[in-house]
Amino acid sequence: MKKFLIWMAVLATAWVAPVTSVDAQDDFKRPVKLVLIRFNEAADADSGELAIKAGLIKAGMQEGADYVMKVTSAQNDLPTLVNIVDAAVADNVDILVPLQSVTLQPTVQRAKDKPVVFHLVSDPILLNVAKSDDKHLPTVTGAYIKTQPAEFEMLLGDIKSLIYGAKNIACLYVPGEIISRSQKALLEKTAKKMGMNLKAVPVDTISDLSNAIQAMLSPKPDAIVMIEGSIPNGAFGAVTAAAQRAKVPIFGFTSYQVNNGAVLCIVPDVGKGGEAVGEMIKKIVSGTSPKDIPLYRMPSGLKLINSGAARRIGMEMDSGKIPGSIDVSSAGIGLE
Repeated sequence: MKKFLIWMAVLATAWVAPVTSVDAQDDFKRPVKLVLIRFNEAADADSGELAIKAGLIKAGMQEGADYVMKVTSAQNDLPTLVNIVDAAVADNVDILVPLQSVTLQPTVQRAKDKPVVFHLVSDPILLNVAKSDDKHLPTVTGAYIKTQPAEFEMLLGDIKSLIYGAKNIACLYVPGEIISRSQKALLEKTAKKMGMNLKAVPVDTISDLSNAIQAMLSPKPDAIVMIEGSIPNGAFGAVTAAAQRAKVPIFGFTSYQVNNGAVLCIVPDVGKGGEAVGEMIKKIVSGTSPKDIPLYRMPSGLKLINSGAARRIGMEMDSGKIPGSIDVSSAGIGLE
């Protein structure tokens, strides 16, 4: 509860604090100093980090000569996240790169006059850093994911196609995170529209996770849907282990999930987002102000299935029912 109150206090100040504009500048000294800020060690963040590094290479920026990047993690702790941002500002870092939705608002709030280029963030408009792709806080730009209502409908439709008579689904969500609450509400609305029932179990802290998972699985749902939420996504292995014991299939929205136990996910192109972030950083270093760089929404809609994960829980995965999907187990690939 204490962490939740701290989190809400930080968010409250984020709405009212003034933000200083970062004008175009040409005085960056090479190599520029970047700090990548992760909230936790969730492996889907690994893919975002790798995508950024690949994007910098594609943008023609050479590590060591053009930039140095320090990678940090708050280890699921908001005060640690705040300390990381404060330390980066004190160290006169040139550009901050928050990764994952939870990191964005504290970074923007506490690094008011520093360029911020984000990645793997959901809905910057809902996070109050933008009104549109072209209208955003003057210090901020980045690449984001925005899961559309149609994708929720598509996922629930696939659940009904793959699981005969599927009616009851369950999810975990984090009440203190606006994106998590928003996606829970959208999933609930979509489920009702499609004649399904949603059991949404709140999880406020890591210590709550075990009980929350047990509550989600009792009574046994037809399927679990993983939505945004730093705590359950950061401990996906625990969710998967419990679901496999209960023989409940997991569905979601990241490539990491489908490579590590989910049976089907509709995923964004994180690589394209990394390319966009690399190009944005290059433009800022070359003198373009973040306010003049539009946000980039990563394309989404690719369906990945894992028939091996399905077989492990006694579920037959008929890929023929999911046209255009890629089976990551039979293809022998890992789309991180």
